[in-house]
Amino acid sequence: MDERLFYSYNTWRVGPFRLPEGIVERDIHYKAVKFLKEKEILTLLGLRQTGKSTLAFQLIHDLLYKEKIPSERIFYFTFDDLSLRQELSASFEGILRIVERFLGEEVQGQGSLIYIFFDEIQKLPGFIEYIKSLYDIRLPIKWVLTGSSSLELKVQIKESLAGRVLNLPVLPFSENEIFKGYGYKPPDKGDIWRIIFEGIEPDIKGLKKFQARILPYKQRIQRFFEEYMVFGSLPAIVLIPDIERKQTLLKNYRDTYLEMDIRNLVKEDKLWVYQKVMELLASRIGDLLNYSNIASQLEVTVDTIKRYCILLEKTFILKNLTTYSRNVRSEILKTPKVYFTDLGMRNSLLGLSNLSQIEKLGQYGVVVENAIVERLDTAISRMGYNAKLHYWRTKAKEEVDIVVYTPERLLPIEVKSDKKIRARHLKGLRSFLEKEKEGVGILIGRFEDVDILDNGKTRIYLLPSWML
Repeated sequence: MDERLFYSYNTWRVGPFRLPEGIVERDIHYKAVKFLKEKEILTLLGLRQTGKSTLAFQLIHDLLYKEKIPSERIFYFTFDDLSLRQELSASFEGILRIVERFLGEEVQGQGSLIYIFFDEIQKLPGFIEYIKSLYDIRLPIKWVLTGSSSLELKVQIKESLAGRVLNLPVLPFSENEIFKGYGYKPPDKGDIWRIIFEGIEPDIKGLKKFQARILPYKQRIQRFFEEYMVFGSLPAIVLIPDIERKQTLLKNYRDTYLEMDIRNLVKEDKLWVYQKVMELLASRIGDLLNYSNIASQLEVTVDTIKRYCILLEKTFILKNLTTYSRNVRSEILKTPKVYFTDLGMRNSLLGLSNLSQIEKLGQYGVVVENAIVERLDTAISRMGYNAKLHYWRTKAKEEVDIVVYTPERLLPIEVKSDKKIRARHLKGLRSFLEKEKEGVGILIGRFEDVDILDNGKTRIYLLPSWML
């Protein structure tokens, strides 16, 4: 490997290592630091441009200045570097020769750990198998692998590194991270997450206290939430104030995804079909995934649509919710509901660039629903809750938007865009609570204040959307 190139990536070896100004510490940073101290391979996987490389450099900074690891024991390689890929394609064993050359010693028999970071690991097919072989012979190396959206990468990790890996998903920015990125103290919404994930059931007095604690943040929360509904929360986009620049970056992001991540997985003459599938699904967030209908519209086979939908999910573009069922087999077989991992990507596909366009198309409700699914998913990842998200629908077409499944209970959540409560909003919730023999549900809407509907048997919490 070219020395100048190596030192350009590993700058801490030739002087002080400084992170760029304005870097936001991620919510999962503390967990990543903890995992660095475990023996297993650490993987940071997620959608393109969610900050995986930045997080890797933050961890390197911690190792240098908090853990006092000698600079010569930390290595960073990126497979964005074509010359490195070509060099290792001839023989994966070349990586140890490179490490030993710059270490000045053999790796085998080292008394303390060497830290090796590999970025964009999916760009060198088969390399994960080689990492597995090195891990299994117990070399004194802590491996940290990052990867963007790649179907093969997830399959390789699942098959090759089973029992050997600690995975941290790197998601778009949470509300906490957006606040920090703009230099503001984030609101503490822990009370709300405890209602949803931990099963606490405050009375109306307690609920109003929860609201009062975050009321000072309301105006800023609503402003960020409205921007989030239009432009999403990818780190490279969310903190840019210029609207036109956001739109340009989102379009470039979409094109890069198709060219870099999908072109090699889809036949050249079918790339346009893949993009059309994305556009159709973008227009149907919150709907059941009807493969036959999409196949008919695009005049392709159902199997093609199913394959493309799997690719979209495995490359982190889509988040699918399965229906809740006490019969797990039934749950897997039933039709999923589809959401986008990032609303900015979704809106860019449809040419939507402001909230008024979304309102005029009657899509405000489903966009809020998508946003709430993202918020819940982020909370589960960030705080480590043992929870899964589903939806609920009966043959009689009774339905609930979201069901939070935890070992303790099932919590139905209905999301509406209305500012006033209507009887029809409660129908699905009440039916679910009766049939599943649960006692608590949540209705989210554009309400001004919290409230509780309590009939003695069930309790439905009314939460303004800004509180989540």
